[in-house]
Amino acid sequence: MSFVKKTLPVEHIIPQLHAALSANDVILMAPPGAGKSTAVPLALLQGKEFTKSKIIMLQPRRIAARNIAHFLAKQLGEKVGQTVGYRIRGENKVSSETRLEIVTEGILTRMLQSNPELPGVGLVVFDEFHERSMHADFSLALCLEVKDALRDDLRLLIMSATLDVASLSSLIPQAKHIACEGRSYPVETHYRPDTGSASLVEKVAGLTVFAAKQHVGDILVFLPGQGEIRRCASLLERTMTTDIQIHSLFSLQSLAAQEAALAPDPDAKRKIILATNIAETSLTIEGVTVVVDSGMQKNAIYQLNKGLTQLRTQMISKASATQRAGRAGRLAPGVCYRLWSKEQHQRLVEHTQAEILTSDLAPFLLEACVWGTPVGDFALIDMPSDAQLKQAHSVLMGLQILDENLHVSPHGKAVHALGGQANIATMLLKSRGLSTGHQSLACAIAVLLEDKNPLGNQGGSLCDERLTFLLQHRNHPMWRNIRQWHKKLGCELTSWPLEYTGVLLGFAFPQWIGKSTSGGRYGLVDGTGGQLGDNDPLIGQPWIAIGEMLLSDAYQSNARITLAEPIGRGQIEQHFSHLISTQTRCQWDEARSAISAQSLERLGRIILNKTPAKKPNSAQVCQIWREQIDLRGVMGLPFNENTLQLVYRLRMARTYLTESDWPDVSETGLLTNIDKWLMPYLADVLNWQQLSKVDFYSLLLNQLDYGAQQSLNRLLPSKITVPSANRISLEYDAKGSVSLAVKLQEVYGLTDTPSVARGQVKVQMVLLSPAGRPLQQTQDLAGFWQGSYKDVQKEMKGRYQKHFWPDDPASAPATTKTNKKRLASNQ
Repeated sequence: MSFVKKTLPVEHIIPQLHAALSANDVILMAPPGAGKSTAVPLALLQGKEFTKSKIIMLQPRRIAARNIAHFLAKQLGEKVGQTVGYRIRGENKVSSETRLEIVTEGILTRMLQSNPELPGVGLVVFDEFHERSMHADFSLALCLEVKDALRDDLRLLIMSATLDVASLSSLIPQAKHIACEGRSYPVETHYRPDTGSASLVEKVAGLTVFAAKQHVGDILVFLPGQGEIRRCASLLERTMTTDIQIHSLFSLQSLAAQEAALAPDPDAKRKIILATNIAETSLTIEGVTVVVDSGMQKNAIYQLNKGLTQLRTQMISKASATQRAGRAGRLAPGVCYRLWSKEQHQRLVEHTQAEILTSDLAPFLLEACVWGTPVGDFALIDMPSDAQLKQAHSVLMGLQILDENLHVSPHGKAVHALGGQANIATMLLKSRGLSTGHQSLACAIAVLLEDKNPLGNQGGSLCDERLTFLLQHRNHPMWRNIRQWHKKLGCELTSWPLEYTGVLLGFAFPQWIGKSTSGGRYGLVDGTGGQLGDNDPLIGQPWIAIGEMLLSDAYQSNARITLAEPIGRGQIEQHFSHLISTQTRCQWDEARSAISAQSLERLGRIILNKTPAKKPNSAQVCQIWREQIDLRGVMGLPFNENTLQLVYRLRMARTYLTESDWPDVSETGLLTNIDKWLMPYLADVLNWQQLSKVDFYSLLLNQLDYGAQQSLNRLLPSKITVPSANRISLEYDAKGSVSLAVKLQEVYGLTDTPSVARGQVKVQMVLLSPAGRPLQQTQDLAGFWQGSYKDVQKEMKGRYQKHFWPDDPASAPATTKTNKKRLASNQ
């Protein structure tokens, strides 16, 4: 007996699939409607490969897991929980008879963490893997490790309608590739771009009305989110006749509403199902032969700089467009209307970006640390960035789940064992240390954080307002989840100390404790900001603990605070002292040309108190000087003339005396080595005046050993002796030249121009009058004596008659005296 319907294309590859799985893992490519999510699991139950072991099948969405389990059980003539069962959060429909478990991906991760060998499991099926959820990527990585280390007999089957096979094959090179060609029924595609000024919802509603008139059968309409779905439903309900029922389908709906959208209408009326991308895969909605696709979806993008997930409305990928169109051809030939042009379609990205690249990685990092494998060692198609991992590490450290070395704390192990979101688990566990009442209150807050606002769009952000509503409405559906948390924790449902609501929210989100700045704005512990809506009752509260924020176009600089509660300064100091620290902050005061230092008491990035610091932190002082030097340049330091001359001499040495290893004192070299030659000596220097007194000359000279200093003084001297017996300073410059400013009479008798660097660089002679004014510059002293000296002599004899102006200066004695003194000394 075969469970595979003859009309399904996947029927043709079932024998090939059985043969491949007997020895290998398999990557199965099958288009929408081929039957991979329904026919393949039933066929695998029949196969001899897994008669004595269980099959685990992963589904990325809870609604699909539940729906497929019911469908498969019905095909077997059984109830869910017998041969076919499912496990999703909050629901467990399995028994000792169950051979096929359909689970959401987080369930498999927990199964692997609790028992990595997966005893009794022979096959793990990853359905709709192209959706690339973070849990699917991580679960596959764990399964591959298990196969390598513990279970080489474990088989993996990765199924998808649209998938980048090449990247997956690099992870599982031994896997057998099987492709199922064709879909159940053809789908005719129409491109209907609308460039008018109407809103997206209005355009979709108009196209849906058109499609309803043109075709029979039910219509599946894809919209970005539940807000657009509600507005579109309102428009259609005013337009459609009573023989057409409008249904919605999105993840936060009640189970009854979802089932009504999926099932045939009990009165045989036509249906229009307005859905998010939850209906893209795995779900067969009976009666649908028409798809209207807005081409848009809401993608959850985690903003690292804000520590928040933002829902962005973006164009879908080509792969998603293919999946959506395939919904129309599941049961009969269908038609798909796309609200964009064919040219736009060609420009769509091929696949939606993997969730691991765009999501908050705190849950992923915690699972990896509990598993014990460094993230970089996992077999992942896409590796998360260092920035993502660093941010996730920071969040988990703030919750005291991980330490600096990525070790899981005892509290972290308890958080992981409890399951769910790490911040909510932290709140639930820490509340236990206060009282049963506090933990009971924490259970209610947990549900508020997990589910939607029980007040809908009414009211402000005040958490107590929602809690009070729940206390007044004990029959509200949220109480079911509240009681589930009480049961899981073994906690008694008792009265709630509402004055501690802020503390409990702070346990969950310590990084979002906020201090009022102005106008409903709050600076937060993590350095970001949040803003309350207009007229929110919390405006004016000095301190609040935030449980939920949203990023939107209307709140660019600060996220909008949508759930919060006041928290007292004393409560912060009592329960969050681990976030309070004292540090010295140094900064440059431009007006005083000095470093100022303050002692800051901080709650994370929030400054609580500020006082002058008695002694600045040496490391911070050096860092500020480093920043000032980077800004001004090394040559902007207050070097005196001797220091500058040493710098220029050393630069010339590196150019002309290459046989020795001279230090690099170029601008770049001085900056590169500044931590060695300068920074250690600036720890106690607090202003520019003190900096000017630093002995830069000695600091640079100390870079040379004694022999190098002697060579420098010999080959590139700072002074030379002229014929008058005086020692005159040489002047080196930044251009690599050297000059000697000397009175003309002091170099009588000198025929060769002086040079340095073993004669490689001639000195520029700047010959001065008796009054010290320049007369001539030359690097050819012999030529000067024979040439233009005559003109200088003639002029000087008339101006300085008391001084010696010989006719043959090349052989005349040098002097520093007037004629009278010179003659007197010769007598």
